Amino acid sequence: MSKNEHAKPTELNKETPIGKELLIWFAIATVLAFVNWYLNRSNWPEVSHTGLRMLVLQLSYSYFVFLHIFLMIVVFRAVLWDRVKSSGKLLSEGSGMLFAFLGFALGLFNLQWFAGLAYGVLYPGFTINFQLADSLGYWLAMFVVIAIIGTFAVSYHTMRLNLKESYRIQLERERLRGELEMAREMQMGLMPSVAPDLPGYDIAGVCLPATEVGGDYYDYIRIDGVDNALAIAVADVSGKGMKAAMTAVMVSGMLHAEAIHRNNAAEVLIRINRPLYRKSDRRMFAAMLYGILDPGKKQFSFTNAGQMPPLLLRSGKVSAISSHGPRLPLGATPEVNYARRSLELASGDHLLLFTDGINEARNGDRLLFGEERLELALAESARAPSASAALEMILERIRKFTGDEPPHDDITMVLLRVR
Repeated sequence: MSKNEHAKPTELNKETPIGKELLIWFAIATVLAFVNWYLNRSNWPEVSHTGLRMLVLQLSYSYFVFLHIFLMIVVFRAVLWDRVKSSGKLLSEGSGMLFAFLGFALGLFNLQWFAGLAYGVLYPGFTINFQLADSLGYWLAMFVVIAIIGTFAVSYHTMRLNLKESYRIQLERERLRGELEMAREMQMGLMPSVAPDLPGYDIAGVCLPATEVGGDYYDYIRIDGVDNALAIAVADVSGKGMKAAMTAVMVSGMLHAEAIHRNNAAEVLIRINRPLYRKSDRRMFAAMLYGILDPGKKQFSFTNAGQMPPLLLRSGKVSAISSHGPRLPLGATPEVNYARRSLELASGDHLLLFTDGINEARNGDRLLFGEERLELALAESARAPSASAALEMILERIRKFTGDEPPHDDITMVLLRVR
Protein backbone atom coordinates (compact mmCIF):
# COMPACT_ATOMS: atom_id res chain seq x y z
CA MET A 1 0.00 0.00 0.00
CA SER A 2 1.32 3.43 -0.89
CA LYS A 3 2.13 6.24 1.50
CA ASN A 4 -0.81 8.25 0.21
CA GLU A 5 -3.21 5.42 0.99
CA HIS A 6 -1.85 5.21 4.52
CA ALA A 7 -2.34 8.97 4.93
CA LYS A 8 -5.97 9.05 3.88
CA PRO A 9 -7.53 7.62 7.07
CA THR A 10 -5.55 10.16 9.14
CA GLU A 11 -6.81 13.03 6.99
CA LEU A 12 -10.36 11.78 7.25
CA ASN A 13 -10.26 11.72 11.01
CA LYS A 14 -9.62 15.47 11.22
CA GLU A 15 -12.62 17.57 12.25
CA THR A 16 -13.68 20.64 10.31
CA PRO A 17 -11.49 23.52 11.59
CA ILE A 18 -13.26 26.06 13.81
CA GLY A 19 -11.83 28.86 11.65
CA LYS A 20 -13.46 27.39 8.56
CA GLU A 21 -16.84 27.12 10.26
CA LEU A 22 -16.50 30.69 11.54
CA LEU A 23 -15.85 31.84 7.99
CA ILE A 24 -19.02 30.08 6.82
CA TRP A 25 -21.09 31.74 9.54
CA PHE A 26 -19.46 35.09 8.76
CA ALA A 27 -20.48 34.76 5.10
CA ILE A 28 -24.06 33.86 6.02
CA ALA A 29 -24.32 36.78 8.45
CA THR A 30 -22.96 39.19 5.85
CA VAL A 31 -25.46 38.10 3.20
CA LEU A 32 -28.39 38.40 5.61
CA ALA A 33 -27.19 41.84 6.73
CA PHE A 34 -27.12 43.09 3.13
CA VAL A 35 -30.58 41.67 2.50
CA ASN A 36 -31.91 43.27 5.68
CA TRP A 37 -30.32 46.62 4.80
CA TYR A 38 -31.76 46.55 1.29
CA LEU A 39 -35.29 45.72 2.46
CA ASN A 40 -35.29 48.37 5.24
CA ARG A 41 -33.37 51.24 3.67
CA SER A 42 -36.61 53.22 3.01
CA ASN A 43 -37.94 52.71 6.55
CA TRP A 44 -35.46 55.18 8.07
CA PRO A 45 -36.15 58.52 6.32
CA GLU A 46 -34.38 60.50 9.01
CA VAL A 47 -31.12 58.72 8.21
CA SER A 48 -31.61 57.87 4.55
CA HIS A 49 -28.63 60.00 3.57
CA THR A 50 -26.34 57.82 5.66
CA GLY A 51 -26.78 54.50 3.84
CA LEU A 52 -23.24 53.33 4.53
CA ARG A 53 -23.61 53.79 8.27
CA MET A 54 -26.96 52.01 8.10
CA LEU A 55 -25.25 49.11 6.33
CA VAL A 56 -22.59 49.03 9.04
CA LEU A 57 -25.35 49.02 11.64
CA GLN A 58 -27.10 46.08 9.97
CA LEU A 59 -23.81 44.21 9.70
CA SER A 60 -23.20 44.81 13.40
CA TYR A 61 -26.64 43.45 14.28
CA SER A 62 -26.15 40.40 12.08
CA TYR A 63 -22.65 39.61 13.32
CA PHE A 64 -23.77 40.06 16.92
CA VAL A 65 -26.63 37.55 16.59
CA PHE A 66 -24.61 35.09 14.52
CA LEU A 67 -21.76 35.22 17.00
CA HIS A 68 -24.15 33.88 19.62
CA ILE A 69 -25.28 31.11 17.27
CA PHE A 70 -21.72 30.21 16.35
CA LEU A 71 -20.66 30.04 19.99
CA MET A 72 -23.56 27.70 20.75
CA ILE A 73 -22.60 25.46 17.81
CA VAL A 74 -19.00 25.39 19.09
CA VAL A 75 -20.25 24.37 22.54
CA PHE A 76 -22.52 21.78 20.94
CA ARG A 77 -19.67 20.22 18.98
CA ALA A 78 -17.19 20.30 21.84
CA VAL A 79 -19.49 18.97 24.56
CA LEU A 80 -22.23 16.84 23.03
CA TRP A 81 -21.35 16.01 19.43
CA ASP A 82 -19.65 12.66 20.06
CA ARG A 83 -22.66 11.41 22.03
CA VAL A 84 -25.29 12.81 19.71
CA LYS A 85 -23.82 11.61 16.40
CA SER A 86 -24.07 7.98 17.51
CA SER A 87 -27.79 8.37 18.23
CA GLY A 88 -28.92 8.77 14.63
CA LYS A 89 -29.35 11.50 12.04
CA LEU A 90 -32.73 12.74 13.32
CA LEU A 91 -31.46 13.31 16.87
CA SER A 92 -28.32 14.97 15.52
CA GLU A 93 -30.36 17.43 13.48
CA GLY A 94 -32.77 18.06 16.36
CA SER A 95 -29.91 18.80 18.72
CA GLY A 96 -28.36 21.12 16.16
CA MET A 97 -31.66 22.99 15.82
CA LEU A 98 -31.97 23.29 19.60
CA PHE A 99 -28.52 24.81 19.95
CA ALA A 100 -29.13 27.12 16.99
CA PHE A 101 -32.38 28.26 18.66
CA LEU A 102 -30.57 28.87 21.94
CA GLY A 103 -27.93 30.93 20.19
CA PHE A 104 -30.55 32.91 18.32
CA ALA A 105 -32.59 33.51 21.48
CA LEU A 106 -29.52 34.70 23.39
CA GLY A 107 -28.64 36.97 20.48
CA LEU A 108 -32.10 38.56 20.46
CA PHE A 109 -32.10 38.88 24.24
CA ASN A 110 -28.86 40.87 24.13
CA LEU A 111 -29.66 42.71 20.92
CA GLN A 112 -31.69 45.47 22.59
CA TRP A 113 -28.65 46.45 24.64
CA PHE A 114 -26.31 46.11 21.67
CA ALA A 115 -28.61 48.04 19.31
CA GLY A 116 -28.70 51.03 21.63
CA LEU A 117 -24.92 50.96 21.93
CA ALA A 118 -24.26 50.61 18.19
CA TYR A 119 -26.91 53.17 17.22
CA GLY A 120 -25.49 55.68 19.69
CA VAL A 121 -22.02 55.29 18.18
CA LEU A 122 -23.13 55.57 14.54
CA TYR A 123 -25.91 58.14 15.04
CA PRO A 124 -25.11 60.20 18.13
CA GLY A 125 -27.86 62.71 17.35
CA PHE A 126 -30.66 60.18 17.39
CA THR A 127 -32.24 57.97 19.99
CA ILE A 128 -33.81 54.56 19.44
CA ASN A 129 -36.37 52.58 21.34
CA PHE A 130 -35.69 49.01 20.28
CA GLN A 131 -38.71 46.74 20.89
CA LEU A 132 -38.82 43.20 19.59
CA ALA A 133 -42.61 43.15 19.71
CA ASP A 134 -42.79 45.96 17.16
CA SER A 135 -41.78 43.56 14.38
CA LEU A 136 -42.75 40.14 15.67
CA GLY A 137 -43.44 38.74 12.21
CA TYR A 138 -40.04 39.84 10.96
CA TRP A 139 -38.21 38.30 13.90
CA LEU A 140 -40.27 35.12 13.61
CA ALA A 141 -39.27 34.84 9.97
CA MET A 142 -35.65 35.43 10.89
CA PHE A 143 -36.00 32.81 13.64
CA VAL A 144 -37.16 30.22 11.09
CA VAL A 145 -34.36 31.16 8.69
CA ILE A 146 -31.72 30.80 11.38
CA ALA A 147 -33.21 27.48 12.50
CA ILE A 148 -33.02 26.18 8.95
CA ILE A 149 -29.44 27.36 8.64
CA GLY A 150 -28.51 25.74 11.95
CA THR A 151 -30.16 22.49 10.91
CA PHE A 152 -28.38 22.58 7.57
CA ALA A 153 -25.04 23.19 9.24
CA VAL A 154 -25.42 20.27 11.63
CA SER A 155 -26.80 18.04 8.85
CA TYR A 156 -23.80 18.91 6.72
CA HIS A 157 -21.51 18.09 9.62
CA THR A 158 -23.34 14.77 10.16
CA MET A 159 -23.16 13.92 6.46
CA ARG A 160 -19.44 14.69 6.34
CA LEU A 161 -18.72 12.47 9.34
CA ASN A 162 -20.83 9.68 7.83
CA LEU A 163 -18.89 9.98 4.57
CA LYS A 164 -15.61 9.89 6.49
CA GLU A 165 -16.69 6.77 8.34
CA SER A 166 -17.91 5.10 5.13
CA TYR A 167 -14.64 5.90 3.40
CA ARG A 168 -12.64 4.62 6.36
CA ILE A 169 -14.63 1.37 6.30
CA GLN A 170 -14.10 1.09 2.55
CA LEU A 171 -10.35 1.55 2.94
CA GLU A 172 -10.29 -1.07 5.68
CA ARG A 173 -12.24 -3.49 3.49
CA GLU A 174 -9.84 -2.94 0.62
CA ARG A 175 -6.89 -3.50 2.94
CA LEU A 176 -8.39 -6.73 4.26
CA ARG A 177 -9.29 -7.83 0.74
CA GLY A 178 -5.70 -7.28 -0.35
CA GLU A 179 -4.39 -9.15 2.68
CA LEU A 180 -6.85 -11.97 2.04
CA GLU A 181 -5.78 -12.25 -1.59
CA MET A 182 -2.11 -12.26 -0.62
CA ALA A 183 -2.72 -14.94 2.01
CA ARG A 184 -4.67 -17.00 -0.52
CA GLU A 185 -1.82 -16.74 -3.03
CA MET A 186 0.66 -17.81 -0.35
CA GLN A 187 -1.54 -20.74 0.58
CA MET A 188 -2.02 -21.85 -3.03
CA GLY A 189 1.71 -21.45 -3.65
CA LEU A 190 2.42 -24.22 -1.14
CA MET A 191 0.46 -26.76 -3.18
CA PRO A 192 2.11 -28.78 -5.96
CA SER A 193 1.08 -27.79 -9.47
CA VAL A 194 1.10 -31.36 -10.81
CA ALA A 195 0.55 -34.77 -9.26
CA PRO A 196 3.53 -37.13 -9.00
CA ASP A 197 3.85 -39.78 -11.66
CA LEU A 198 4.46 -43.12 -9.97
CA PRO A 199 4.08 -46.37 -11.91
CA GLY A 200 1.29 -48.46 -10.41
CA TYR A 201 -0.27 -45.54 -8.52
CA ASP A 202 -2.75 -42.76 -9.22
CA ILE A 203 -2.43 -39.78 -6.87
CA ALA A 204 -4.45 -36.55 -6.80
CA GLY A 205 -4.95 -33.73 -4.33
CA VAL A 206 -7.27 -30.78 -3.90
CA CYS A 207 -7.55 -27.82 -1.53
CA LEU A 208 -10.56 -25.51 -1.53
CA PRO A 209 -10.06 -22.43 0.67
CA ALA A 210 -12.97 -21.26 2.78
CA THR A 211 -14.42 -17.74 2.71
CA GLU A 212 -11.68 -16.78 5.15
CA VAL A 213 -8.28 -18.06 4.16
CA GLY A 214 -7.11 -20.76 6.52
CA GLY A 215 -3.91 -22.73 6.75
CA ASP A 216 -4.72 -25.97 4.93
CA TYR A 217 -2.28 -27.32 2.39
CA TYR A 218 -0.99 -30.58 0.98
CA ASP A 219 2.37 -31.43 -0.53
CA TYR A 220 4.43 -34.14 -2.19
CA ILE A 221 8.15 -34.45 -1.46
CA ARG A 222 10.68 -36.70 -3.15
CA ILE A 223 13.05 -38.30 -0.63
CA ASP A 224 16.74 -38.50 -1.42
CA GLY A 225 18.42 -41.90 -1.34
CA VAL A 226 15.23 -43.99 -1.59
CA ASP A 227 14.12 -45.11 -5.04
CA ASN A 228 10.81 -43.47 -6.00
CA ALA A 229 9.94 -42.87 -2.34
CA LEU A 230 7.33 -40.15 -2.05
CA ALA A 231 6.37 -38.23 1.08
CA ILE A 232 2.78 -36.97 1.30
CA ALA A 233 1.71 -34.31 3.78
CA VAL A 234 -1.75 -33.01 4.59
CA ALA A 235 -1.69 -30.12 7.06
CA ASP A 236 -4.14 -27.77 8.74
CA VAL A 237 -2.60 -24.73 10.44
CA SER A 238 -4.78 -23.12 13.10
CA GLY A 239 -6.17 -19.63 12.61
CA LYS A 240 -7.24 -17.62 9.59
CA GLY A 241 -5.88 -15.01 7.23
CA MET A 242 -2.32 -13.80 6.85
CA LYS A 243 -1.14 -15.21 10.19
CA ALA A 244 -2.23 -18.73 9.28
CA ALA A 245 -0.73 -18.41 5.80
CA MET A 246 2.62 -17.26 7.23
CA THR A 247 2.66 -20.16 9.70
CA ALA A 248 1.84 -22.58 6.89
CA VAL A 249 4.77 -21.24 4.86
CA MET A 250 7.06 -21.71 7.87
CA VAL A 251 5.82 -25.27 8.46
CA SER A 252 6.24 -26.10 4.78
CA GLY A 253 9.82 -24.83 4.77
CA MET A 254 10.70 -26.83 7.86
CA LEU A 255 9.09 -29.94 6.42
CA HIS A 256 11.02 -29.75 3.15
CA ALA A 257 14.29 -29.15 4.99
CA GLU A 258 13.83 -32.28 7.12
CA ALA A 259 11.92 -34.60 4.79
CA ILE A 260 14.27 -34.81 1.83
CA HIS A 261 16.98 -36.47 3.96
CA ARG A 262 14.89 -38.78 6.16
CA ASN A 263 12.59 -41.71 5.44
CA ASN A 264 11.19 -41.97 8.98
CA ALA A 265 7.92 -40.03 9.25
CA ALA A 266 7.95 -39.84 13.06
CA GLU A 267 11.51 -38.52 13.16
CA VAL A 268 10.67 -35.80 10.65
CA LEU A 269 7.74 -34.51 12.71
CA ILE A 270 9.73 -34.64 15.95
CA ARG A 271 12.42 -32.47 14.39
CA ILE A 272 9.81 -30.01 13.10
CA ASN A 273 7.88 -29.78 16.35
CA ARG A 274 10.64 -28.33 18.53
CA PRO A 275 11.54 -25.24 16.45
CA LEU A 276 7.91 -24.65 15.53
CA TYR A 277 7.00 -24.48 19.22
CA ARG A 278 9.77 -21.94 19.85
CA LYS A 279 9.09 -19.74 16.83
CA SER A 280 5.30 -19.66 16.61
CA ASP A 281 2.61 -18.06 18.70
CA ARG A 282 1.40 -20.37 21.48
CA ARG A 283 -2.05 -20.26 19.90
CA MET A 284 -0.68 -21.28 16.49
CA PHE A 285 -0.08 -24.94 15.74
CA ALA A 286 -0.35 -27.33 12.82
CA ALA A 287 -2.24 -30.58 12.59
CA MET A 288 -0.47 -32.78 10.05
CA LEU A 289 -0.62 -36.28 8.68
CA TYR A 290 2.74 -37.08 7.15
CA GLY A 291 3.43 -40.35 5.39
CA ILE A 292 6.06 -41.92 3.17
CA LEU A 293 5.04 -44.17 0.28
CA ASP A 294 7.45 -46.91 -0.75
CA PRO A 295 6.10 -47.82 -4.19
CA GLY A 296 8.15 -51.00 -4.55
CA LYS A 297 7.04 -52.47 -1.23
CA LYS A 298 3.50 -51.06 -1.54
CA GLN A 299 3.89 -49.70 1.95
CA PHE A 300 2.66 -46.41 3.39
CA SER A 301 4.39 -45.46 6.66
CA PHE A 302 2.77 -42.49 8.37
CA THR A 303 2.63 -40.39 11.53
CA ASN A 304 -0.48 -38.52 12.59
CA ALA A 305 0.05 -35.26 14.49
CA GLY A 306 -3.49 -34.17 15.28
CA GLN A 307 -4.98 -34.81 11.84
CA MET A 308 -8.04 -36.83 10.87
CA PRO A 309 -7.38 -40.60 10.58
CA PRO A 310 -7.01 -41.62 6.92
CA LEU A 311 -9.75 -43.69 5.31
CA LEU A 312 -8.95 -46.90 3.45
CA LEU A 313 -11.34 -48.27 0.84
CA ARG A 314 -10.59 -51.96 0.27
CA SER A 315 -12.86 -54.49 -1.39
CA GLY A 316 -15.83 -52.11 -1.12
CA LYS A 317 -15.40 -51.53 2.61
CA VAL A 318 -14.23 -48.25 4.16
CA SER A 319 -12.31 -48.19 7.45
CA ALA A 320 -10.49 -45.50 9.43
CA ILE A 321 -6.80 -46.21 9.97
CA SER A 322 -5.73 -45.36 13.49
CA SER A 323 -2.20 -44.29 14.34
CA HIS A 324 0.28 -45.22 17.04
CA GLY A 325 1.57 -42.91 19.75
CA PRO A 326 0.50 -39.38 20.65
CA ARG A 327 -1.47 -37.30 18.14
CA LEU A 328 -0.74 -33.81 19.43
CA PRO A 329 -0.52 -31.12 16.74
CA LEU A 330 2.87 -29.72 15.81
CA GLY A 331 3.85 -26.76 17.97
CA ALA A 332 1.40 -27.53 20.77
CA THR A 333 4.09 -28.64 23.23
CA PRO A 334 7.90 -28.73 22.92
CA GLU A 335 8.53 -32.44 23.45
CA VAL A 336 6.39 -35.05 21.68
CA ASN A 337 7.59 -38.57 20.90
CA TYR A 338 5.63 -39.23 17.75
CA ALA A 339 5.32 -42.80 16.51
CA ARG A 340 4.77 -44.17 13.03
CA ARG A 341 2.55 -46.87 11.66
CA SER A 342 3.14 -48.89 8.51
CA LEU A 343 0.18 -49.76 6.30
CA GLU A 344 0.52 -52.55 3.76
CA LEU A 345 -1.28 -51.64 0.54
CA ALA A 346 -2.82 -53.92 -2.06
CA SER A 347 -3.97 -53.50 -5.63
CA GLY A 348 -7.34 -51.77 -5.77
CA ASP A 349 -6.87 -49.93 -2.46
CA HIS A 350 -7.99 -46.30 -2.21
CA LEU A 351 -6.40 -44.32 0.64
CA LEU A 352 -7.89 -40.89 1.45
CA LEU A 353 -6.02 -38.31 3.54
CA PHE A 354 -8.12 -35.29 4.51
CA THR A 355 -8.58 -32.38 6.92
CA ASP A 356 -11.48 -31.75 9.28
CA GLY A 357 -13.00 -29.14 6.96
CA ILE A 358 -14.83 -32.01 5.25
CA ASN A 359 -16.35 -33.54 8.39
CA GLU A 360 -17.30 -30.10 9.69
CA ALA A 361 -18.90 -28.81 6.48
CA ARG A 362 -22.40 -27.60 7.45
CA ASN A 363 -25.66 -27.13 5.63
CA GLY A 364 -28.37 -24.54 6.23
CA ASP A 365 -29.79 -26.60 9.11
CA ARG A 366 -26.39 -26.55 10.84
CA LEU A 367 -25.94 -30.29 10.32
CA LEU A 368 -22.39 -31.56 9.80
CA PHE A 369 -21.37 -33.58 6.76
CA GLY A 370 -19.66 -36.02 9.11
CA GLU A 371 -17.43 -39.02 8.60
CA GLU A 372 -20.28 -41.41 7.73
CA ARG A 373 -21.25 -39.37 4.66
CA LEU A 374 -17.60 -39.08 3.72
CA GLU A 375 -17.18 -42.86 3.86
CA LEU A 376 -20.21 -43.29 1.60
CA ALA A 377 -18.85 -40.68 -0.81
CA LEU A 378 -15.46 -42.43 -0.89
CA ALA A 379 -17.13 -45.77 -1.63
CA GLU A 380 -19.16 -44.22 -4.46
CA SER A 381 -16.05 -42.58 -5.91
CA ALA A 382 -14.55 -46.01 -6.60
CA ARG A 383 -16.32 -46.06 -9.97
CA ALA A 384 -14.57 -42.85 -11.06
CA PRO A 385 -11.95 -43.43 -13.78
CA SER A 386 -9.16 -41.55 -11.99
CA ALA A 387 -8.13 -40.24 -8.60
CA SER A 388 -8.83 -36.63 -9.62
CA ALA A 389 -12.30 -37.59 -10.89
CA ALA A 390 -12.95 -39.44 -7.62
CA LEU A 391 -12.07 -36.32 -5.61
CA GLU A 392 -14.44 -34.29 -7.77
CA MET A 393 -17.24 -36.77 -7.02
CA ILE A 394 -16.60 -36.40 -3.28
CA LEU A 395 -16.59 -32.61 -3.58
CA GLU A 396 -19.87 -32.74 -5.46
CA ARG A 397 -21.44 -34.73 -2.62
CA ILE A 398 -20.23 -32.09 -0.16
CA ARG A 399 -21.62 -29.26 -2.33
CA LYS A 400 -25.02 -30.93 -2.57
CA PHE A 401 -25.11 -31.34 1.19
CA THR A 402 -24.06 -27.78 2.10
CA GLY A 403 -26.14 -26.08 -0.61
CA ASP A 404 -25.83 -22.30 -0.42
CA GLU A 405 -24.08 -22.38 2.95
CA PRO A 406 -20.58 -20.90 2.50
CA PRO A 407 -17.65 -23.07 3.63
CA HIS A 408 -16.39 -22.17 7.10
CA ASP A 409 -13.14 -24.11 6.86
CA ASP A 410 -10.76 -25.21 4.15
CA ILE A 411 -11.39 -28.55 2.46
CA THR A 412 -8.23 -30.52 1.66
CA MET A 413 -7.89 -34.08 0.38
CA VAL A 414 -5.25 -36.33 -1.13
CA LEU A 415 -6.36 -39.61 -2.69
CA LEU A 416 -3.89 -42.44 -3.29
CA ARG A 417 -5.06 -45.25 -5.57
CA VAL A 418 -3.13 -48.48 -5.98
CA ARG A 419 -3.59 -49.93 -9.44
